[in-house]
Amino acid sequence: MANMLDGKQEITPLEKWYEAGKNDPKIGNSLRLLLGHALVAIFRNNRPDFSIFSPEKALSFVQRMPKGMFPDEMGSWLAHPEQNAYEILRFCENSKNFTFPSGMDLSAFSSGVVDMRGVRCPMTSVRARLVLAGMEPGETVTFFLDSGEPIENVPRAMVEDGNHVVFREKKENYWELRVQKREIK
Repeated sequence: MANMLDGKQEITPLEKWYEAGKNDPKIGNSLRLLLGHALVAIFRNNRPDFSIFSPEKALSFVQRMPKGMFPDEMGSWLAHPEQNAYEILRFCENSKNFTFPSGMDLSAFSSGVVDMRGVRCPMTSVRARLVLAGMEPGETVTFFLDSGEPIENVPRAMVEDGNHVVFREKKENYWELRVQKREIK
């Protein structure tokens, strides 16, 4: 990831930060937070009228966007940040160059529906938890999930986290799962 300058390798500021802290047991959480901040900046730079102010909300919102909008590997980055540290750093370094397609209506993706068909476990549970992390208590989200491990693991993860599974129904070739984020008491 280092830049070439006059035949010499130059380490980026984010690489310096990572190298200094890579043995810290909390580096994975720090990498996730860094990615969330980069996504906040992307939304602010591209759509100042569409405000996403917290890294958690940005990570949640990105999970609802169409495939291909952001790197498909982002889910793996979030599940295993230490293993994907340099990909995360590269994305964050280049985030200022990210642009949404002109005329794209971001509000269309805030509907509360997350299509995770085709996402393999354990990524389904990771993504579902990320979506809920950026939601307000009491808000509801609908997930579309494949049969097998996804429909077995996601509801279990949601209940383990104290959320409420409101609705679960088998459709033609997928499952619809509606989850309400736990209320803070």
